[in-house]
Amino acid sequence: MASLLHRERFPKVLRLARRSQFLRIQEHGLKLCNQPFVALAARNSVGVSRLGITVSKRVGNAVQRSRIRRLVRELFRKKRHLFPKGLDLLLIAQPAMKEADWAFLSHAFEELGQKLQRSFE
Repeated sequence: MASLLHRERFPKVLRLARRSQFLRIQEHGLKLCNQPFVALAARNSVGVSRLGITVSKRVGNAVQRSRIRRLVRELFRKKRHLFPKGLDLLLIAQPAMKEADWAFLSHAFEELGQKLQRSFE
């Protein structure tokens, strides 16, 4: 049980936090549109997949944006095994994400994982 909890953590090494990291992905990454978000992905030299999240004010108020970020982090924690290793992933939330439920987001995340597997392997 403890190993399962350890595997599903979201430590800092799996996060994209610096502006330079986001800009590198935006300039050199592969763009995939998958409602309710746009994904940009690029290879990294770290060897693990990392996640960055962008939720602009046009998506909703602060409470809605925070909820979306929490949901995306949780999806990444639960389903990061679907993504190729050594990938930086930037998810840009679209306004449709406000009304999306867990099942819809989970399905969209799985589809994104399949697209990325095909594109990067």
